Parts: sequence; structure tokens; C-alpha cells
Amino acid sequence: MSVIKCMPGWHGERSDHGLRATRMTPLSDYQLLNGCLDEIVAADEGELWLLCDAQTRLAERVATAERLRAGRAGPGRRAGPG
Repeated sequence: MSVIKCMPGWHGERSDHGLRATRMTPLSDYQLLNGCLDEIVAADEGELWLLCDAQTRLAERVATAERLRAGRAGPGRRAGPG
């Protein structure tokens, strides 16, 4: 495997099976439950860049939703799903 240039926050590698990028920072359980991925596989660098960009933006939006949910959970209220 060889390392490739990827978006900030992602580590990219090229292998015989295509390109793979993994996040450099962990996702919260809430982000994982709401569709954020910690690894992406793509056929070429353009596709990989677009998918990393989309996942980065999604993770940012979901983190905002998570903060809003936590803010609504006052004393005696759960912040979890449901």
C-alpha cells in the first residue's frame, strides 16, 4: 500500500483493490448511528475526494444535531436516542 494525498482529517492509501481513506479522528456513537462513516473506498482520487468531503460535511452537521439534542436534555431528561 502507498499513502496518497487526501482531504484534511483523512488518511488515504492506494492498494491493488483501489483507494481507501480512514478518518484520523474518532466519530461519536451518535455520528455513527446517523450515517457517518469512518472508512471510505473509491475507484479513483476524484471519487475519494468527493466522498471524503461529503462525509466530513455530514459529520459536522450531525455533530451540531448532537449538541442541540444534548442542550435540550435538561435536568432529569435523557440526551440519548428516542
